[in-house]
Amino acid sequence: MKKKTIIIIVVVIFAIVLAVSLLGRNRNAARTVKVTEAVMGDVQSWLSINALIQSDDVKNYFGTSGLKVTKIHVEVGDTIRKGDVILKYDISDLETAVEQARIQYDNALLNLADLLNQKKQIEEDMADLEAEILRLEGSRDPQDLASLQALIQKRDAMQTISDEKIKLLENSVALAKIGLDTAQSRLDEVKDGLIADMDGTVTALNAEEGAPLGMTQPAVVVQNLNSLKGVIYLGKYDAAKIRTGQKAILDYSGNYYDGVVSFVSPAAEKSLAAQNASLKAEIDIINPDDLLKVDFDVNADILVGEAKNVLKIPVECIRYDKKNNTTVFVVENGTARLTAVSLGLQSDSEVEVLEGLKQGDLVVLNPSMDLTDGASVVVEGAGQ
Repeated sequence: MKKKTIIIIVVVIFAIVLAVSLLGRNRNAARTVKVTEAVMGDVQSWLSINALIQSDDVKNYFGTSGLKVTKIHVEVGDTIRKGDVILKYDISDLETAVEQARIQYDNALLNLADLLNQKKQIEEDMADLEAEILRLEGSRDPQDLASLQALIQKRDAMQTISDEKIKLLENSVALAKIGLDTAQSRLDEVKDGLIADMDGTVTALNAEEGAPLGMTQPAVVVQNLNSLKGVIYLGKYDAAKIRTGQKAILDYSGNYYDGVVSFVSPAAEKSLAAQNASLKAEIDIINPDDLLKVDFDVNADILVGEAKNVLKIPVECIRYDKKNNTTVFVVENGTARLTAVSLGLQSDSEVEVLEGLKQGDLVVLNPSMDLTDGASVVVEGAGQ
């Protein structure tokens, strides 16, 4: 029994020694790794976002609400020029209003002129009476003296026209003139119809012949389709990366368009539906064509950073620890050396290395989690 137990113990010890030996052999065995070379080059960082195509020059023509439309001269899709007639109004009521205002003004002028003539006549009559009274006052003729008293009574009974009464009629003339000018101005604004003040394309038409124009929506919308922009809305983190003048590339169904950030709103907006505020920005499209349609959304890539002629490696070489420190494995003489690196600008695929590497260093791609500092490695493809 004792002999059998001793044999079992010996077998177990042998197995343990064999396992330890094999494990040590595996640990010391070189593993195969893929590497890349740290090289000099450019790194570009792009922000990808959706952009809504809009015209950079849009005019909503509301026209004159309440006026009936007699003739519409355009249709949706028509190209128009500045000065073209979009539609015509029924202006008969406005012409009647002008005529009525003109009559009121003429009547006010006549009333004022009549009052001034009355005042002039009264003043002339009073002057004649004064002259006659002055002549008779020096006479001793009883008949002249009797006439003198009658003339004095007549003079005292005469009523002159006050300045206040004249001012009242002058005010009436001024008000009538304002009424006439207002009516004439309104007629002048619409007598030639609704006139385009820009070149563009009619993209919406809400007016109807025979019906008055409404107030809630534009009668006609005209847009310059040769001047387009992409409108984007940025979250608080992306907004910090965007500024005017940045290069952009827009992609619509495999067609690419050059752009530049032309506007960044000074304040964020928060809609009722959205929980977070967003910042509006605009991208001028340099080379638009007929394929781009207003209100379509496209992919936009904005160049938010660029570093030229810097040392760079692929981003999949980087390892991060719990404190967000960055390291890479550099292969030196068949050994993987864990090396701390300081990083700069990063793109989707590459990252700038500020410190820790030099040009030509071989850096492990996608290092496994169990790769350790000092491990023996073999570069994949070496010796082939």
